[in-house]
Amino acid sequence: MNYAGLVEEILKKYKEALGINDEVRVKIKKYKTRSAFINLRTKTIFINENLLELGEEVLRYLILHELIHLKLNSKCHDGEFNRTLYNYIPPEKAMEIRGLIINKLLST
Repeated sequence: MNYAGLVEEILKKYKEALGINDEVRVKIKKYKTRSAFINLRTKTIFINENLLELGEEVLRYLILHELIHLKLNSKCHDGEFNRTLYNYIPPEKAMEIRGLIINKLLST
């Protein structure tokens, strides 16, 4: 399946919501243990291709998660990070999605 259109739609939505005006690129590659990460210097989000089969909700979470790192210019998962994340995804839902991601990574 070609996820390019969906990725662009999600990226646009969350960039606007977070007030990010910079160009952000998304690259999808296979990783053994990483779910997603961002290069803050190049503003590039890398998403693990193996996680795409978990569905759109997981893809939305991963993109939002990495955009928050960009917005805060930090790779920390501190209180500010979590407050921002929970403005868009309730804590229980975020935990559920993290569980899906971890299970998938452990089974690959």
